[in-house]
Amino acid sequence: VNATLAALCWGGATVMSKVALGDFAPVPLLVVQLAVSVACLWLVIWRRRPAPNAPGAVLRVAWLGVLEPGLAYMLGLCGLAGAGAAEATLIQSSEALMIVLLSVVLFGQRPTRRFLVLSVLALAGLVVALNLSVTMANFRHGGAAELLIVVATLVAAVYVVLSGRVAGTADAIVIVAWQQSVALGFALVVLAIALIVDPAARVLPVGITPWLIAAGSGAVQYALAFTLYMKALRSIPANTAGAFLSLTPVFGLTGAFLVLHEMLSPTQLAGAAATVFCVWRISREPALVSG
Repeated sequence: VNATLAALCWGGATVMSKVALGDFAPVPLLVVQLAVSVACLWLVIWRRRPAPNAPGAVLRVAWLGVLEPGLAYMLGLCGLAGAGAAEATLIQSSEALMIVLLSVVLFGQRPTRRFLVLSVLALAGLVVALNLSVTMANFRHGGAAELLIVVATLVAAVYVVLSGRVAGTADAIVIVAWQQSVALGFALVVLAIALIVDPAARVLPVGITPWLIAAGSGAVQYALAFTLYMKALRSIPANTAGAFLSLTPVFGLTGAFLVLHEMLSPTQLAGAAATVFCVWRISREPALVSG
């Protein structure tokens, strides 16, 4: 349940972030989102007063915040500024596949033939869903948005694999609070640089609505989603938790259609469905990777 709710939060918040990017540059938006999330998390911790954690246990997980939400979401927002929310959620659906592949690379597990077949089918579906010929044409003309989202997704997969091995060392909400505090510090450093080199980073919206959307997306996408997912990692393996990430594009595509009126062709929808199904099967069957 926690992993499913996290997927819902991430899918819906991608749409909210796309809307917010109409008024914010990516780096300032990330700082606003993280600031709201960190404030919410530490407020909850202050009210709950959980048992103190050993400093060593906290340090083992806090630095991962540089990876996600720090670097992963910074790259993701930069990519989302130039790509559609539907496109972004489809690319992000490959995270579960990347998680299993990283487990193979980092921990010496061997992929089975079934795993390789499903991986090829998942990637083929993604090519169809993204209309890759158009995507590559955009990239050749200087549009690197999709590549940024791919790299962001890979960084997020590294975060999940590493977090899965230390998730039980401290209280879930404390882990998330420290990680996002570290991520906020990282984002503030990048913002300071962006204010010097990028004039667009200095432009902030005047009305209250964009700020409310940015704040709401921060609370949903960071504070709530990460806490739910970290709780899920405490009770189920990273590979199994990754299966529920396959639901994120379902929620994201639905939100992109309802809110942003982004539409996919029937062929693209079929490709998206094939990708989600194959990734779900990969993540649901740990036997697809042998030690």
